[in-house]
Amino acid sequence: MIDKNLVERKIRKMEQYLRELQTVQVKSLEGFTEDTIVKRFVERNIELAIEQMIDICKHLVAGLDLTEPETYAECFDILYKNKVIPEKPLPTFKAMARFRNRLIHVYDDIDDAITFEVYTKHLQGFKVFARVIRSFIQAKIKSHSSE
Repeated sequence: MIDKNLVERKIRKMEQYLRELQTVQVKSLEGFTEDTIVKRFVERNIELAIEQMIDICKHLVAGLDLTEPETYAECFDILYKNKVIPEKPLPTFKAMARFRNRLIHVYDDIDDAITFEVYTKHLQGFKVFARVIRSFIQAKIKSHSSE
């Protein structure tokens, strides 16, 4: 069973991390690379936001009694195959899961340019995820109330 309140709390937590990221104003890759404190703050908030996405994905997979994923990226494939998320943002969601793994497991090998690009150009993917999941939950609630 899907706990819609849990999902909403996780979405709001993810949105909190995004708001925190908006407080940082780094204009260039060079400035980002040179400011270790800002760099770590950005990396950590992106990691935490992705963790919320993954937690939501895993909760939906379990709540819908779907095939257990072998990887976090595969979790999003399973939601796509079961019509929870659309195809268009799927590559973005999977890339986020893979990026989270790099942040956590290969910390010394993180390419600052990739992190800076995610920070400056791809945070919208989190908003898309929140919108898609909220829409799915609303549709699920409506279908249950009409039964």
